Amino acid sequence: MRHLTSTYGIHPSERLVRLFSTKPYQGVDPSKAKILIIGNDANYSPEITQHEFFRRILDYHADGVRFWKMTGVHHPFMLADYPFDRRKGGVRYHLNFSKLNFSPAHAEFFSFVELLHLPTIGNTGSNKELFFQLLDSDHLNWLESLALGGDPKFVLVNQTFAKSINKISKKLGVLKELATAISDKPVPAVALRKAHVTVYNGYSFSHSVSNEYLGNLASLMRAYIEHR
Repeated sequence: MRHLTSTYGIHPSERLVRLFSTKPYQGVDPSKAKILIIGNDANYSPEITQHEFFRRILDYHADGVRFWKMTGVHHPFMLADYPFDRRKGGVRYHLNFSKLNFSPAHAEFFSFVELLHLPTIGNTGSNKELFFQLLDSDHLNWLESLALGGDPKFVLVNQTFAKSINKISKKLGVLKELATAISDKPVPAVALRKAHVTVYNGYSFSHSVSNEYLGNLASLMRAYIEHR
């Protein structure tokens, strides 16, 4: 199998890019989610579309709720037959999420939406300027409407996003209400609490996080699910 560069950028697979353009979220439809998790970008191994395992990725993106209920894990990266380096390609993010210990019975509550509407390879932090260049105003407006409008929900943002949101807002003229809500707020803590939405400023699952933090976050999420 040919090995591709892991320099940060758009994923080289046109098929994967088209998949995201059609369905720019993972899990349940975000307009129906009780827990909305906003990440930076969906990161994959550059070789993944050349491997037979890619069919598991396609199954997951077709219906994330069904995938979780059928396989017992929330993402293909958590399957025992995942064939790539688990230290790279977005695996740590989903490994840390799995430590929240939610089960397939909770699948219909969770949706993952990214700031970037495109799948990527490599380390986002290695080329932040490219990340900012790839951001799309329409997608970000849609994301903010999901986060702050619609049905009641618990919205998890991360400190990396919170640190860059003012730059994003000024550069593209978007996310103004969300920027006001989470800029310069402590981490981890509730950044905004309204009648229908709670925005929690936490740590990215892509980074090292403590079991204590994950346990507290899981408790907050469970309480929100049970009382809404």
